[in-house]
Formats: sequence, C-alpha cells, structure tokens
Amino acid sequence: MLAFLLGPFTKLTDRLTKLLMPSEADLKNRAFFEESTILTFYTIAGAISALANSDSISMFTAETTVDGDVSMGIKDTCYATISVKEHKFTTIKSKSENPRAVMEFADLDLANGLFNGTVSTIAELCKGNIYMAGMISMVDNLNRILDRVAAYLG
Repeated sequence: MLAFLLGPFTKLTDRLTKLLMPSEADLKNRAFFEESTILTFYTIAGAISALANSDSISMFTAETTVDGDVSMGIKDTCYATISVKEHKFTTIKSKSENPRAVMEFADLDLANGLFNGTVSTIAELCKGNIYMAGMISMVDNLNRILDRVAAYLG
C-alpha cells in the first residue's frame, strides 16, 4: 500500500492537479485544453452530488429539489446526469434519456470560460450559447449547490 501511495498515486495526483489547475501556457495546447475542460466538467458534476448529499447548507437546497434527472453537457463532447430521487443526488457519467431539465453548453471553449469565470453566464444565455429547458428550478438548485464549493476551497 505504501509503495502505491508513494508511486502511482503521487503521479496521479500530480497529473490531476495539473489538469484541474492549469497554467495559461498549458491551456495553449489544444489537446490539454480539451482534456482539462472535460475533467473539470466531470469534477463539477461529481461535486454537485457530493455536496447535495453531505454539506448541511447544500442539503437544504437538495430538500427543495424535485425528483428527476438533470442532463448536463458540453454539446457533442461529454454529458453527465444528476439524478435526484427523494432528495438524494447521484451523478451518472452519461446523457439522460428522459431528463426533467437540461443544461448544455455550446462548446468546450464556452464551458472552459464559464468554469474559469472569464465569460458572462447571462450574456451567453442571451446569445443562446447555453441551452436550458424543462424544470429550470432544478438547474437553479444545482447552481446554488455549486456555489458551496468556494466554502471548501477557501
């Protein structure tokens, strides 16, 4: 076990750190940019369920979320489903077949800009680059839960 922790695990955490906290120079490489953005997307999707099920403030929001699936995605690239049942959230790494709500970003560049705070969510919604449909209160609740991430990073 110790050999694993000092060898492959350390290499894995170093790689994940580089992908999730990339430098400007790293992001100039398109393949790295795409890999980093996709990993960030899936990390966000997982964080939503983790917080909704364990963080006391996020659990309050989870209690107000109706049952059903929220399909999240970066168009033609990657998708995740946040499945809600009896206020418990589960992240599934695939597109929902029958979502109650949908939130989809037009492309990887937009998603990366949203994740890094370099583009305006409202402006992109108005331009039609962020597609939302269905039970929008579910999408709003996911965003409320994501706001809690800062409490763990600060």
